[in-house]
Amino acid sequence: MNAQKWLTFRLDETCYCLPVQQVREVSHFQQPEPVPGAEATVAGIINQRGDVVTVLDGRTLLGLAPQEATDDSRIMTLELEHEVVGVVVDQVQEIIELDSAEIEPPPEAQRLILGTYQQGDSLLVALNPDQIGKLPEADG
Repeated sequence: MNAQKWLTFRLDETCYCLPVQQVREVSHFQQPEPVPGAEATVAGIINQRGDVVTVLDGRTLLGLAPQEATDDSRIMTLELEHEVVGVVVDQVQEIIELDSAEIEPPPEAQRLILGTYQQGDSLLVALNPDQIGKLPEADG
């Protein structure tokens, strides 16, 4: 068994997860400052302990309809390969252990989805953290 710890969170009615070792922190939602001309997935920037962090909208990133932040909304700060980014999620849930061998590959080649895992009656979608910071190039 190749167990790894994952942080679970919700966007809409779907539960997603990311490897814990790439999550630097989870903080209450604070409204990011908009960045003129930024991609639609960029919610803005925040100052996090003196560091400027780009914040991505998790809903837009995964093709979901935008929604106003609620009391349950959080910003997950992720340490990616070459950068630190925040991702706005609807709700952070818990840390679980998953055997990576039990994660089923996605039905189609999708950039952000690593695979799925059946957890009891729920389907958990494992995201590929290496793809989160790779925004599409702007057409120009």
